[in-house]
Amino acid sequence: MASQILGPALTRYVIRLPPVVDLDADELAGWVGPTIQRYLTQPFPEAIEG
Repeated sequence: MASQILGPALTRYVIRLPPVVDLDADELAGWVGPTIQRYLTQPFPEAIEG
């Protein structure tokens, strides 16, 4: 989850990648939010035994 938050912050505020900088806050949340929501709410997958 940290990489999903830090990645956009890095590309927006440090590297200043134009496509990410040009997004408004709602658009950025629309891109990142579903993944973070899934990390927080979906059950942890069972380990594959082999």
